[in-house]
Amino acid sequence: EPWGAQEKRESKLVFIGRNLDHDEIRREFLACVQSEETLAKKMKALRFAVGDKVKCKTADGWRVGTVAKLMYREEGMSPGMVAPYQVKLTGSNELIYASHDTDELIRRA
Repeated sequence: EPWGAQEKRESKLVFIGRNLDHDEIRREFLACVQSEETLAKKMKALRFAVGDKVKCKTADGWRVGTVAKLMYREEGMSPGMVAPYQVKLTGSNELIYASHDTDELIRRA
């Protein structure tokens, strides 16, 4: 139902358990909340930029491509998941994504 005109808009997140470390929960939650500041921090930490040539580990082995998008998300991904890179594979129109920014999945070509 819609919010009332004078109604305070708020949501609450409740954790139920024993001996919870409230400071750690707050710190970890705030670290994953998306804001312009956290997005900028994540973008700055990425190793590659749009247009960079990379090699990606696929089911068919290492394939060369070009970074097409940063912080990529598509329908069907787990809630909250964002892939650091979407990559257009060389020699095809196939687009894939690297789920993590690690040498085990994506390297400079």
